[in-house]
Amino acid sequence: MRPSWSVGDFILVWLGGFLGAGVLFALGLLFESDDVVFVMSLAGQYVGNLGVLWLLKRRKQEDSLGFSIQGTDTFYLGLGLVFQVAVLLLFLPLTLWLFPDGAPRQEVAEMLGDVESSALLRIALVLAALVLAPVTEELVFRGVLLRSLERQSKRLIIVTTATVFAAVHVLGLDTDRLLASAAVVLPPIFILGLVLAWITLRTGRLGPAIFLHSGWNLLAAFVLLLPPEFLESAS
Repeated sequence: MRPSWSVGDFILVWLGGFLGAGVLFALGLLFESDDVVFVMSLAGQYVGNLGVLWLLKRRKQEDSLGFSIQGTDTFYLGLGLVFQVAVLLLFLPLTLWLFPDGAPRQEVAEMLGDVESSALLRIALVLAALVLAPVTEELVFRGVLLRSLERQSKRLIIVTTATVFAAVHVLGLDTDRLLASAAVVLPPIFILGLVLAWITLRTGRLGPAIFLHSGWNLLAAFVLLLPPEFLESAS
């Protein structure tokens, strides 16, 4: 029996995100504000991903993505935060060795380093970090992609989905020092992908993975909520 979802579905959902980001990026240019353009592009990505996913799901005979939230899933929110801190400490020596003047900066970090960044940008990124990214990415990676591989061994499923999950994050790395940035940023994301896939296979639901993913992003969300004056003095 063939899986109800395919790798082709995963690619279509991913391309839908690029299309949505491109369309809203073009519309955002009408506002002549870099922050508005970025926020609209970000929104377009998630709208595109979820829109294509919804269209594909309508053609499926059954809901096989395992999107189910339970009250006990909130436990994974704190677990995700603790897990992120532990992984960051694990890779801290490598980070300090490759970047003695500071951790590698990504596109979003560059924007937030500017104290002129608007409240709109910060609020949008907090919303994306805690809600939109965890829900969308879990539906795409631990939903569509994982279930497209369900005939394979669990070990292969876990490693493959984690590898793809880490690979797509190359797009946000510092291009000036791409290899060094990848060496610091991608391994923690790969480890996160391994855990998210394992939890999804173990529970048969996306709820735990969504909350763990959101907890992983909690530290970044906290930084986003800090006053611009504090970020300026810290830099």
